[in-house]
Amino acid sequence: MRTRSIVAVAIVIAIGVSLTAQSGEDLPRRQYESGLSFFKGQRYAEALKDFQAIIDSFPRSLVADNALLQVALYQIDVAQDLGSAQSAIDQLLKAYPETDSAPMAYVVGGRISMAKGRTASDVDSAVASFERVERLFPGNDAVPAAGFYAGEALRLVRRHEEALVRYRRVTASYPSSPWAARANLAAGYCLVQADRAAAALPEVQRVRQMMPASREAEAALNINSILYRLHVRAPKGPAFTFSGRFIGPDKSNYDDVIGVKIDPLNRILLGFNKGIAVFDAKGTLTSTVTAQNPSAFFLDEANRIVFAREGALHTERVATMALTVPQVAPKPPRPMEDMPAALMLSSGHRLVVDKKEKTIVRYDPGGRYLGTFMPAINTERMAINSLDDVAVIDKDAKAITILDRDGKPLSKIMTKGANYQLDEPVDLGFDRLGYLYVLDRGKSSVYVFGPRNRLIASFTIAEKDPGAFTRARALGLDASGRLYIFDEKSKRIQVYQ
Repeated sequence: MRTRSIVAVAIVIAIGVSLTAQSGEDLPRRQYESGLSFFKGQRYAEALKDFQAIIDSFPRSLVADNALLQVALYQIDVAQDLGSAQSAIDQLLKAYPETDSAPMAYVVGGRISMAKGRTASDVDSAVASFERVERLFPGNDAVPAAGFYAGEALRLVRRHEEALVRYRRVTASYPSSPWAARANLAAGYCLVQADRAAAALPEVQRVRQMMPASREAEAALNINSILYRLHVRAPKGPAFTFSGRFIGPDKSNYDDVIGVKIDPLNRILLGFNKGIAVFDAKGTLTSTVTAQNPSAFFLDEANRIVFAREGALHTERVATMALTVPQVAPKPPRPMEDMPAALMLSSGHRLVVDKKEKTIVRYDPGGRYLGTFMPAINTERMAINSLDDVAVIDKDAKAITILDRDGKPLSKIMTKGANYQLDEPVDLGFDRLGYLYVLDRGKSSVYVFGPRNRLIASFTIAEKDPGAFTRARALGLDASGRLYIFDEKSKRIQVYQ
């Protein structure tokens, strides 16, 4: 009887401890769910408050490691603060090395290495971090993510064959995972960059067959539209036809146009002498960012419109950032005056054309001068692709120079080549696969260049035909490769597909 009583008491105590433990987990769990809800709604400040409260007040809870991982993901994906992201990952792996968040922490650590640079050591460090995931946590859900990002690290430095091996490991071993679909898409990019577009079509089409209702399937449709247009339709006829669509009212008052861009939300942006007009995907004007005579604009890491005007970069709802250029002492730094082009690298660095000195200058996200990106260039238009390659129109040479993210020249599209001759290139842009489109006002044409700067297709409409762009000024491309051309004669954006 005494033994039974002792056992009964022990059971009661154990149940009490268990209930207490569960009760102690209830608040941090609910706060974690609150943070996730705020994060999903893009209310990042509130999400971070919840995650940080868990980290500070409940460091031994079952969700403390998850909160740290969410902080790291915010820092790398939203704030693009690599230092803060690394601090969160270091803390997670030190305090919670055996939790369910540790494998993905190694993935984020590798992504941080990728973002820091693309030297051989950066790439090796990133790939090593990804490889640790499978070695330390075999069978974990983070393994296919690590395999995908290992392929990305190699693709970004043009190690195409090695990248394809990594992608195909993911698709073979985890065919039903979303990471397999992403690996198929990335393999398509990789094959196009390696000048093997014909092999990319079935690779990408597989995504639509495997996961027809997914976001990846939508991306696959866009990619296939580009490939079909340039490699199936083009040899038999024109790559593009006029859709009959115009963006902007008839007889509109859009003067001194500085650019056309389509953002990730499918908004169509038109920069002109009174600001940046914002149209929705259907072409309806929804708002205008007012600015008197802006000289250039781009989208920042938060998809906000940033425009250049009077020696500064101005961002929606953010303080103005004045730009200066150092001079030889004792002269003080001079204000950046005329800035006809500006864009943002994936690192967050801003590239700005200094028309006075005929250079392209690099600044950090806070406006700190970092140095010359490209010297001795007379240009008013630049474009950037997913690899951070920057294409620049050389107005004097009527040619296109392409540089890597560090300003190292990669190649050049000369004024005259096989089956083309540039006359007056006025704008250019990359599609999501890396094809370069050059708008030539003199020839009323668009030229499309692929890997190795080979002409893939060209597009012209006769002067008297509908959709002619005889006084073209600016060019934009959407996710499926449709062309949006502003023509000064029609005073509107014309759409081609």
